[in-house]
Amino acid sequence: MDLSQMQAVSYWKIYSSFLRNIICFDWGTSTASGQSALSIVSSGMLESLKIIIPSIIISYIIGTLIGIWAEKSKKANSVWNKSQFIFYIPMIVISYLMLYFLSFVGVDFLSNVKYVAAMIALSVYPVYVITNALKKTLQELGSSDFLVFHMALGFSTDEIWEKFCYKFIVIDYLSFFENMLIFMIGFLFFVETPFGIHGMGYKFVIAIQRFDYPVIIGFCIFGITLLSIVGLIVEAIKLKLDPRLTSV
Repeated sequence: MDLSQMQAVSYWKIYSSFLRNIICFDWGTSTASGQSALSIVSSGMLESLKIIIPSIIISYIIGTLIGIWAEKSKKANSVWNKSQFIFYIPMIVISYLMLYFLSFVGVDFLSNVKYVAAMIALSVYPVYVITNALKKTLQELGSSDFLVFHMALGFSTDEIWEKFCYKFIVIDYLSFFENMLIFMIGFLFFVETPFGIHGMGYKFVIAIQRFDYPVIIGFCIFGITLLSIVGLIVEAIKLKLDPRLTSV
């Protein structure tokens, strides 16, 4: 075996070992801290979940309530349309404004208040997205041929909403759930850094600044795996709920 063949075998062994370690969640040791990359990613994930999960719940609840309110009341809809510029304020600006306000009133940021503040800042734009999506869905359903057709068959409006329309709203919610999760993970740094939360966003950016490749790879693999699993679950639920998909 000549030198080139030996190098090819060596490269293949290194690559196969690399893939095996990735699958086994053995991402190596941080070059900056000496800790296991898996432990750094895990600790960051646990911190970030304290923000992401409540933010998703709050976004859906508040967005749904505002969407229904704005659709049923012309005055409320006018107020909503005039106040939408608030939701275009950059997240980092919202975070620092909240930080300044809370420090002004004497809030101790060593307490769990920092998670509440970060959660609110992270859920501002998703509330805007959910509200507008729900308004659009309600408008389309209210004037759709689907509704007129079933009313002509003798179904009452309540029966149509109970049997069909609520499913369509859930399907719409699921359609942008994954994108909302991507948005929240992508913008974690802008809410974690001001409030001193050492979550995924903060640790990922710090790892990039330190050229800490094992940790960077760990966060990337974790993010891809998480979003892939969520995507499969969402598509499975949509397939179950949407008659347009199950009939194909």
